[in-house]
Amino acid sequence: MMSLLIKLCFRNKGYFSETAAKKRYASLSSVVGIILNLFLCMAKIVIGFSSHSVAISADGFNNLSDAGMSLITLLGFHIARYGKGKIHPFGHGRFEWIMGIFTSLAVVLMGIKLVHTSAQAIVSPAQPLFSAAVVIILALSIATKGYMYLYNKRFARITDSETLKATAADCISDSVATFAVLVSTVISHLTDWQIDGYCGVLVSIFIIVTGVKSLWEVLGRIMGRAGDQETVKFILQSVETHPEIRGVHNLMIHDYGFGYFVVSMRVEGYKKDSEKLYVTINEISYDLYQKFRCDCFIQVDYLIDNEALADQLTQRINLILKKYGGQVGIDHFRLVESGLYTNIVFDLLYPAELQKSEEEIYQVIEKALGSDNPQYHTIIQGIMRRKRGRSCCEILI
Repeated sequence: MMSLLIKLCFRNKGYFSETAAKKRYASLSSVVGIILNLFLCMAKIVIGFSSHSVAISADGFNNLSDAGMSLITLLGFHIARYGKGKIHPFGHGRFEWIMGIFTSLAVVLMGIKLVHTSAQAIVSPAQPLFSAAVVIILALSIATKGYMYLYNKRFARITDSETLKATAADCISDSVATFAVLVSTVISHLTDWQIDGYCGVLVSIFIIVTGVKSLWEVLGRIMGRAGDQETVKFILQSVETHPEIRGVHNLMIHDYGFGYFVVSMRVEGYKKDSEKLYVTINEISYDLYQKFRCDCFIQVDYLIDNEALADQLTQRINLILKKYGGQVGIDHFRLVESGLYTNIVFDLLYPAELQKSEEEIYQVIEKALGSDNPQYHTIIQGIMRRKRGRSCCEILI
């Protein structure tokens, strides 16, 4: 059925851009979710009331909340579809993450509600009426939710949507919860065991954990998690294939949702190759756009080709660092033009136990270089950054 709907929504497949296609996939998933959840809700509430089963009725209201969340998600996708504007120059894709928070919170709150309902069933157990209709409806619900999980997972992979990932996780939780209701109903019918409440508590805990994991995933993207390593590797390889580029650093990937991101980096090269660098930067930006449909901002730092000055400053810095007993060193030293000044750029290497002294080490180097020549205007351009015992330090003189 989903394949047929996809064909209907993408009859003119070549007409849609990649971003537009992703948004259509997301909207289709939400619409189908609303229809199926409303169907399951009505079926379970009817059979739940007729069989006097609180668990089945509660499961039906759970599907109603899922339908409501799919409606909110659809609204979020609709807002995210608006393109770039003056107020939001990078689009509205991140609004979809906000919807992902609501979806995950709904899963958590539903789990908490089911804990309360299950506790009441333990305190005051009741024998629900058993019929073939109950088994059929619950089995159909499990199959439907399993189907919804598969297409939501597929669409989440296509669209890189955290909301659809959260929805897929919710489908698994619903399937497990419904299966537990079915098992407890059958066991209660065949025996005198009243296990409905205990089974409900276990399922509720599982649902809460699933919701928390989905919420953490969405929050990770909002807070700015590291870029995909395969994407980073591809970008670095694309840049390093050009011989006129002598180095690349400060590579950042800014994620704006729906698979759209912005790449920013700084590359190093010599001024004599400035014309080649200009052409190369345009080529890199074009190649990355063709590959990822992303925007790219590249800044060039021109290296100073003065080995004598570089050796002199390297020896001076190593002399300053001797007070730390050889525990601290420098690496990747280079001189970079910066208008009327010169940037001395290097990596500072030190053991983990000296991390608390990072600022002190930096100030010692800055003060010593400034005292060598009073005409130097020393400015802290970048605080040392910790990364596995290595920090990047830039001093403007």
